Amino acid sequence: MDTIKNYLENMFFHLPKTEEVLRAKAELGEMMEDKYYELLKEGKTDNEAIGIVITEFGNLKELSKELGIDDIVNEDQLEKESKNSRIVTSTEVNQYLEDGKKFFQFIGFGVMLCIYSPLLLIFLESLTETNILGEGYQEKLEACIGIPFLFIFVAIAVGIFIYQGMKFEKYDYLKKEFFSLEFGVEEELKLKFEDQRSTSIVKIIAGVVLSILSVLPLIIIGEILNWSSITSFLSISFLFIVGIAVFLLITGGGELNSYHVILQDGDYTISKKNKNKFADKIGAIYWPIITCIYLIWSFSTMNWGFTWIIWPVAGVLFGVIGSICSLVKGDKEV
Repeated sequence: MDTIKNYLENMFFHLPKTEEVLRAKAELGEMMEDKYYELLKEGKTDNEAIGIVITEFGNLKELSKELGIDDIVNEDQLEKESKNSRIVTSTEVNQYLEDGKKFFQFIGFGVMLCIYSPLLLIFLESLTETNILGEGYQEKLEACIGIPFLFIFVAIAVGIFIYQGMKFEKYDYLKKEFFSLEFGVEEELKLKFEDQRSTSIVKIIAGVVLSILSVLPLIIIGEILNWSSITSFLSISFLFIVGIAVFLLITGGGELNSYHVILQDGDYTISKKNKNKFADKIGAIYWPIITCIYLIWSFSTMNWGFTWIIWPVAGVLFGVIGSICSLVKGDKEV
């Protein structure tokens, strides 16, 4: 039945949201639903019933007069609809899921590199705290080794983000446009989703647990026992664990997200795709600003073991900003 509802949404996607059109859409939806359940009672399979319903009610141009919207449904609108709607085949779906899995693995690895980039600087600072190196020599090591190490890791990560983003750009239409899955693909895809869900959820849970546990050494040893001499080493272990946790969260969440995209549910339903476009425009400005703030703050304080906190805070703030903007935009549309 979800396939029929999606097909109905596609039929009316490009028509104006007038009372007349909404009434016709609801009327046609009832007709399709009645026919679907009637076919099931006759002994038709789910796929057979869906195919018959779409064949009988799938041509809006032929039904427009009966629905009372023939003056709205014109050739230009139908041509626009046909150009912007596409059928996604089973081969395309499998390729997208495979590429999506690799994409989020690379993105997770790139984020890990960003988190690990200040580790050598923190380590060199710890040598000064333990009096192994003189202060002047330690500063030279930071300038000659620590900072280049940081920039190399960040540069590799940025290169990964850009390359993978350009490579994965070909699938943008799945997130931004409405499409229909090839007949019979949706049921197969839902079964795969159920198999994948448990693995992805385990990754997400492991990532959350590691994120929580990562602060324990800092709290127990650094604060309670007040072992200031090894605080830097604890910061290194903290960032190392956080890097693994973030990788698990990105890959696990990304795998689930890929299925939501291709099934057009969750944050990728037809009604939410226009809102997602708006969020993308905000993100294109927001994240470069956050990156600049992070670098300026980190280099001015040289406290790389703490300034990383800007990323989770920025993530939460971005979600709040996106929600507010969506509500404002939604009010205007109403």
